[in-house]
Amino acid sequence: MNKVYALLLCLFAFCTVNGQSIQEICESSVTNGTVVDCEFFDDALYATGFFSVICGEPTGFIAKWEEDEWVPASIGLSDPGHSLRVIDDKLYIARYEESIDSNWVYVYDGATLEKVGQGVYLTTASGFSQLPNIYDIIEYDGKIIACGEFDRVGEAAIQGIMQWDGTTWEALGDGLSGSIPGTPSIMFPHQLLVHNDELYVVGNFRDAGGQEVNGIAKWDGTSRTGQGAGFYNTVYRLTVYNGDLIAGGSITESDGVPMNRIARWNGSNWEALDFCFTPSSSNDFIFVHTLKVIDGELYMGGGLKEITYADGSTEACDGIVSFSGSTLNTFMGGVPQNDIEAICKLEDGRLLFGGGVFGSGYTGIADLSTSVVESPFTTAVSIAPNPFTDYVLVESSGDILQYEVVNQLGAILARGVFENRIELELFAGIYFLKLMYSDYTFSAHKIIRQ
Repeated sequence: MNKVYALLLCLFAFCTVNGQSIQEICESSVTNGTVVDCEFFDDALYATGFFSVICGEPTGFIAKWEEDEWVPASIGLSDPGHSLRVIDDKLYIARYEESIDSNWVYVYDGATLEKVGQGVYLTTASGFSQLPNIYDIIEYDGKIIACGEFDRVGEAAIQGIMQWDGTTWEALGDGLSGSIPGTPSIMFPHQLLVHNDELYVVGNFRDAGGQEVNGIAKWDGTSRTGQGAGFYNTVYRLTVYNGDLIAGGSITESDGVPMNRIARWNGSNWEALDFCFTPSSSNDFIFVHTLKVIDGELYMGGGLKEITYADGSTEACDGIVSFSGSTLNTFMGGVPQNDIEAICKLEDGRLLFGGGVFGSGYTGIADLSTSVVESPFTTAVSIAPNPFTDYVLVESSGDILQYEVVNQLGAILARGVFENRIELELFAGIYFLKLMYSDYTFSAHKIIRQ
């Protein structure tokens, strides 16, 4: 018999830990658009995105989490939102625009939603992908900063980034322009970050302050400069983890150095990590949309399908992965067929994840207090044949007690007490085999029915 072995070994510093699964909040009811961001305001969690119905409840473009369910927030945002930020005890909203005319930054004080200053315009607006969108808002040096796709604010020519002086929006330096070589000709700064008294902006733009920066620039209060050579392809997110700047996006290289969707600044240049994100099929578009540090863990969300480790081995990681500095958690394989963009910690310690894809939204909960693993997963597993037809043979150095087989929607199709030969009656496609060990660790492995 010809056996094809998919051998997943953890023989290096970064080992996989699969300790929690994610429970979908509303499996049987509709969320009609992607959940993009979430934020606490006035002792409640709010979420925004492209949805107007979440878990079957008409909410408009902002929903509120209340007593373990989504309810309307009654804020009245008229178009999808991209970012929520609390500044000076008010909730600021970066809004997508669904027409080619104008857009505004909005602020909500707990009772009233108001526009902030003049509207923004994109004089080259031509369709859904080129509209006057606002992507992020932050406070820096006592002022509110906003970034997005615009080249005019009121009657003033302002490119991509602006500051609010309390009365009017003003330019912040010479602005942003162009697009990263090899990307669509759309300029969009996607996120703002304050670090070491400097304001960073990342996205898809080539130039800042007259310099070629390729997707990342910083402002020290006087002038704007790049950060190394920047990146090839779009940067969606920047954060600080364990003192290092970490960038994520659809990035594939920096200054000729290959990297897959995530990179670290080493003080001189951008470098690849000991793990990266890769497609599991030729049709996958892979990107890191969100980087968020919660309780010392770096959470990475986006259009993720597969982790590739330093030794070339791979593991399924649909939508969401966390990193402790030495271990990776794929949340039992993640949430198949969903991109994860919103990541927030609830007051009871659980994590809420939001996302979706192609007009369909998703929200789920992971209870970290029920984690069943505290040490790195070091068990070697082989699965054959893979691809398979009606069974797989599993060999492991660990003591496996039970197994589950789930499809790409997360539905459990088979489960039982573990035996080395697992009979499977499945249609052709991609599935995930989850194994539970006697020490209460878990692992998840992609299997293919041919």
